[in-house]
Amino acid sequence: MSLFESSSKGVKCDAVGATVTGVVQSAPRERQQTKFGTQEPDFWPNGDPKMQILVDLKTDQRADASDDGERTLYVASKNMKRAIGEAIRAAGASDIAPGGTLTVQYLGNDPASKNPANPAKMYAATYTAPTSAFAQQPVAAAPVPVAAPQQPVAAQPVAPQPQQQYVQPVAPAAVAQPQAPVQQPFQQQPTVHAGGLTDQQVAQLQQLRGAGIPDAQIATALGLTTEQISALDSTPF
Repeated sequence: MSLFESSSKGVKCDAVGATVTGVVQSAPRERQQTKFGTQEPDFWPNGDPKMQILVDLKTDQRADASDDGERTLYVASKNMKRAIGEAIRAAGASDIAPGGTLTVQYLGNDPASKNPANPAKMYAATYTAPTSAFAQQPVAAAPVPVAAPQQPVAAQPVAPQPQQQYVQPVAPAAVAQPQAPVQQPFQQQPTVHAGGLTDQQVAQLQQLRGAGIPDAQIATALGLTTEQISALDSTPF
């Protein structure tokens, strides 16, 4: 007996760790579930039909000599649907397709199941998408056309052509024109007062004296000496 018992070629988990692997034979199909032990359609309490997905697999399981290994996986639980969906996305596919390989393993019971007497089962799945037959066929290289050899063409004698002499015209020498003298703008020379003070320093001196600041502090602020300030004071304007 294999890890999965078959009934009417159906796959059923019978023990933790049981695994089924098979090549997908046809596109998955959906069908309503039936009540346990009967052929009567089953419904949810709100009246919606309980649906399941059927996947036909070609496995290596054999019950007897006449067994061809074909099994139908009934995907009814949400945990199995989730596991197969994750396997499809991991394979970069959009759905299960004929020629792909599907493996489903029963991992154990959900410890957080709301019904400990009939706990939900946990599953893991892997899927390998089929390889395109076109990708397996080698592509023949296109023949490269070979150009036919060309016959040599006899060269025809060419009559010599008279050469024409071209004389480069000489431009007349440029006559140097006298340059007008450039007028320099008049620059006013700054006035230097007695003691070497500039107009700006004299204005600052008068402003600071008007504020009542002593000459010693004014000299320090303007970078002068008291002698320069005295020389300015002793010189009439």
